[in-house]
Amino acid sequence: MALEKRGFCGSWPNYRTPCTSSEGRLCNIFQDLPLLNESFWSVGFELRELSPGQVSLVQVPEARCCSGKAKVKEAAKILHCLLTHHRCIVSVDLNDELLKRHQQMICGALRKCVSLRKLKLCMPGYATKASLRIVSRLPQFSQVLEVVLSGVPVDRRSAEGLSTFLADTRSLTTFNMADLYIANENATVIMQGLKQNATITTLSINTNLMCRELSECCSMLSGYLRVNKTLRTLSVKSPFRNSLSDLHVITGPLCHNTTLSELNLIGMNLDLWNYGLITGMLGNNQTLKRFHMVDCFHDDYSIDTNPGVRALRDGSSPFSMWLVALAENEALEELTLDLSWIEPDDCDPLFKALARHASLRKVTIQTIGDKCVAHSCRAIRDTGVRERFFVAKHHVSEDTVVELPECRELSSVGVDYSNSERESELLNNALLLLPTCNHVKSLSIRMREASFKGSVSSLIVAYINNTKALRELDLSFIHQACTAFEPKQALLQALSSNKTIRRLSIDGTSFDEAETEMLTNMMLSSRTLRDVSLPNDYHSVLSLTRKLSTEISKNLSLLRIDVGPFDARCVGDKFAIADVVRRNDTLVMRAAHFVTGTRHKFCAAAAERVQLSPGLVMKVQELKSIDEEEAVSLIKCSLKDIVSLDDFMRLAGVVKDTVSCHRRDDGQKQLSDLNIDCWLHIRQYLNLDDILNSK
Repeated sequence: MALEKRGFCGSWPNYRTPCTSSEGRLCNIFQDLPLLNESFWSVGFELRELSPGQVSLVQVPEARCCSGKAKVKEAAKILHCLLTHHRCIVSVDLNDELLKRHQQMICGALRKCVSLRKLKLCMPGYATKASLRIVSRLPQFSQVLEVVLSGVPVDRRSAEGLSTFLADTRSLTTFNMADLYIANENATVIMQGLKQNATITTLSINTNLMCRELSECCSMLSGYLRVNKTLRTLSVKSPFRNSLSDLHVITGPLCHNTTLSELNLIGMNLDLWNYGLITGMLGNNQTLKRFHMVDCFHDDYSIDTNPGVRALRDGSSPFSMWLVALAENEALEELTLDLSWIEPDDCDPLFKALARHASLRKVTIQTIGDKCVAHSCRAIRDTGVRERFFVAKHHVSEDTVVELPECRELSSVGVDYSNSERESELLNNALLLLPTCNHVKSLSIRMREASFKGSVSSLIVAYINNTKALRELDLSFIHQACTAFEPKQALLQALSSNKTIRRLSIDGTSFDEAETEMLTNMMLSSRTLRDVSLPNDYHSVLSLTRKLSTEISKNLSLLRIDVGPFDARCVGDKFAIADVVRRNDTLVMRAAHFVTGTRHKFCAAAAERVQLSPGLVMKVQELKSIDEEEAVSLIKCSLKDIVSLDDFMRLAGVVKDTVSCHRRDDGQKQLSDLNIDCWLHIRQYLNLDDILNSK
């Protein structure tokens, strides 16, 4: 099983040694992750530490290398060894390319891997022998807690295997088939297994299971939701934006379900009939705590296609339905809804009803129509509980831009006048107002490349230079073939000077050599940027990746970099960049777990290294579901736990409780005699990583 030498550095990874992981101690394999990832990167995968001390193989879209059979074989053999010898492997993503020639070997290792908790199958969407066989073999993986099926085709045999797996599993708690498209009777076969399942607590499906043509499947899904006692979270995704969703299959049974606590509707096209079903369900269900309509939109033109809408049209509207539902419901704590249907006169009473709801503590508004933006923001302020409401990204039109300074509830704003002949004038008006809008934390501007000149470019540069509030910036340029790329040195200089932007995306333009140098220096020196995306820069990708790869290891802040399209000439440089980003992300993850209570040495050491990273604040917010101010306070408090001598030595594994030293005959001071000032002086030169682990 000899392997070829690595393509990037010529080293040999050491992956056949037994797993050495234990409570609070990393497996020795972690020091070889960069070497192992050279093999996996070639086939579009990467080993990552997503939770402390645990390794996951994840698919990496940006690792678009042209891999041959030898590279795929090499990666498959390494994966087999890791699954066979290492209990620190807990999660695996697989695709058709990795499976088609090595399925028996990989499946055998997966079956024996007792530590495997999650399996994700990312298939091409069309039937292949590998994709069909792996689904039919799912009953063999009895230890997994989570299964995700994405683009996996299903025939009769694989449907029966999946059905058997769902019916017989005693461990599965999370099952995601939202991107699984099932036709005809195969859906009914799968539902037969799901209906017998008694372990799943989190389920994701799509509306294909709710088609009128699959009446038996619909009936089984309704029956499952009506009587199920284990399910806590249900997500339903619509794969087609233009098709109306028919929700009676789930809303009816959920009126009687007493255990579901979260329902997510994703990408739904909703008409008045479906609003009636949703609000009716919320009025009856008194156990649902969280209800989210994500990327859903209102369809006002279904009166001719849905007879149920005609019956409601005379006396009902989404507004009246929501008022009734909010009055009857006593359980909701979180709510996400689309308000594109709302009228100006409806804003005040609706937001008052939301504010009066006794248990509701967080309301996210995804979409508000232009004519109601100012009315909605005023209504939110008038409730007296403004902190409960969050308005998602709002695209400012030329009619509503003047209201932006008043609408302080809008923290995420999009500006796009690229289809207007008056683009420069409208951009100018918006950019003049932005400096007065400190409530805007996230800004996206889409414009024609040719418009980035004169007062428009000057105003953008001045805003970036002076803003202290902006956290995220997306600049998208539409380049026309007949125009030259506009110089962007002033823009890059402003971005280099800015100390608040954490996520930056620049798309649709390119940079010359001098600008590439400025861009590289900005990314390397910034201590606030955590996410940089330059996805379509074909012209400078080679120069940029080469410059970044040689110096980026010094940066501890960047957690994501998307630099240009695939180019075979810079694969090694892109891997070097990705490896540093993986390292940084791992440090932030470990540090965040230390802040939230995991007192392992390697987590405390990470907190020492990245305590000033904005990514740490974000990760703590995510883990604890708290705001930025609370996260910063929690980080400061946790770092106090490694200040004193006793705490430091205990976390380092040197002592169990406190430091004590035998008294010397000559009476000289010992380590335990140092006062706090002396110890803190020593700590300037001593980190937890400097203390070797015991063997």
